[in-house]
Amino acid sequence: MKKKTGLTANIIGRFAICLSLKDPTMPNPDEHNKGGFELTPQVLFGEHEDLFMLLMLHRLKKDGLDPELYLDDMTRAHLNRGVTAIFPRINHLSDFYELVKEEQNV
Repeated sequence: MKKKTGLTANIIGRFAICLSLKDPTMPNPDEHNKGGFELTPQVLFGEHEDLFMLLMLHRLKKDGLDPELYLDDMTRAHLNRGVTAIFPRINHLSDFYELVKEEQNV
């Protein structure tokens, strides 16, 4: 998507996680390949790492999952589900902008 939009992986990843967290269903961590591109939490979340940690802890509690056991797997699952959802909808930066506007109005 970086080629299509010029956005860095961390910006796309943050939006993808938020999009997935908004979905009331629980993603299945086993549906996604654990290999491939990897971002450290510091790179993915930047100065917003604490905020994303709180969002994930809240969601794990809501889903009845132990954070000590599931934090990494479920963060990866939300990231992957979100990216999978937005990838076919983005062909250039203006598509990403429109997607953000749509999600704000929902």
